Amino acid sequence: MNLNFTKMVPVKSYQHVVEQIQTAICDGSLQEGERLPSELKLKDMFNTSRGTVREALRVLEQKGLVSVRTGVKGGAVVKEANTDAISDSMALLIRHQKVSLVHLAEFRTFLEGHAAERAAALGNREEIAKLNSIITAIRQHVENDPRDWQEFHRLDSQFHRKLAEMSENPLIMANLVTVHENVHVYFQSYLPFSRELLREDFEDLRRIAEAVEKGDAEAAGEAARQHIAKFSKYMETRGAV
Repeated sequence: MNLNFTKMVPVKSYQHVVEQIQTAICDGSLQEGERLPSELKLKDMFNTSRGTVREALRVLEQKGLVSVRTGVKGGAVVKEANTDAISDSMALLIRHQKVSLVHLAEFRTFLEGHAAERAAALGNREEIAKLNSIITAIRQHVENDPRDWQEFHRLDSQFHRKLAEMSENPLIMANLVTVHENVHVYFQSYLPFSRELLREDFEDLRRIAEAVEKGDAEAAGEAARQHIAKFSKYMETRGAV
């Protein structure tokens, strides 16, 4: 008889506490804003040490599930579910350039192309007006003959953030906002400033906005994908020198 049993892996005490509290939060037994029992009560409830409870609360706080406050009125409070932990991890990867230019381009092409399509399909007059106001600000910036990317990157980030918001998908928005808040480190390394590239970048954004305003999802998505592919290729070429 040939049996492929797997050895049992011992679970640390604090992990047991983490798992049960996490489950209670996920299934709604513990609601947002609700305070967990005190450390002493949790110690008795789990029949463990206070140190184990503190370690469990530290892990839960790192996961973004609770906020631990100190003082007389302190304790652990259940937080609203959000994407902060995902965003923080992705931001670190991008800032430290642990993601290759090819992989970053692939990720952006997929998400930003889809976000532009969704923006064109779902955008209302108010949202489109906000998008066009960003384009106007970028045009004015370009006409002022800037000497570096700094202000353009700020406005460019606003433009892509608005597209992500218009997609009405919180996961798309969380990921794209994180990318555009941190992708400047790649531009600084692989895309030296030039007025020609600045104008070319602006024209790409203008075409995307124009397609979104017309409600042409296919054209908006294609314009976004071409824009990312082109500037990613510029950076790849520079990185290979």
